[in-house]
Amino acid sequence: MPQPVKLWEKIEIVIGEGEKAGHFTARVEDFLAEGIIIGSPEFLRGNTLLRENSDVMLLITKEDAVYQCVSRIRRLQGNDKKLYILSPPRNIRRVQRRQFVRIDWLLPIKYTKVVPVMDWEEYEERAVWQESKIINISGGGALMDIDENIELEDRLLLNIPNFADMGLPQIVAALCRRIINRRGCALAGVEFVVADVLKKHFSREDLERLPRCIQHFGRMAQNRLVTEIFHKQIEFRKKGLL
Repeated sequence: MPQPVKLWEKIEIVIGEGEKAGHFTARVEDFLAEGIIIGSPEFLRGNTLLRENSDVMLLITKEDAVYQCVSRIRRLQGNDKKLYILSPPRNIRRVQRRQFVRIDWLLPIKYTKVVPVMDWEEYEERAVWQESKIINISGGGALMDIDENIELEDRLLLNIPNFADMGLPQIVAALCRRIINRRGCALAGVEFVVADVLKKHFSREDLERLPRCIQHFGRMAQNRLVTEIFHKQIEFRKKGLL
């Protein structure tokens, strides 16, 4: 990897394969000759639990890519803290660019245009949600069906039920960056707005009234989406869909 794993860095640990795989996250506590010391793994999702001396896959997200490697996990004995040790990673490989692999993935979605603040208290009072679908998606945005009322640079709220299954905010903010016509259907390329740039596109009054969950779609959440897309990419390849 171009950048080393650092103290306190979060890594994702995956045990098992497919939809039943268990996903955990843990912080790096120290480095020893025997391997990487981590804190007690925190469960994210899945049906497979970590077991002593299990082989696991590590996913390490860096600025340029997600890196995958294989390790073995065991409990570190003789410590008051719940610490674990990962054997020295092997078979390290760069599995995708971070900014951003795009895959065809049909997902149901609802969207609404963000309009200027008036005299209402909460955005749900006047939000008109349109049902639609996502055609393809990346960590940075999506291509989706739209009606004729959406224009370039419009601000949108996207309600994506599958995001909740991934441990992500179900409603995120987005900007319409391009509009295309494909076989008589209008499509929009939208960019997800991460938390640290919300103030660039939304006023303070907007943010007070919009769903607070859009402020939880930060860089870490975006990294998680990238990882989910990576896993879906592997799943599609196994099924011969990519």
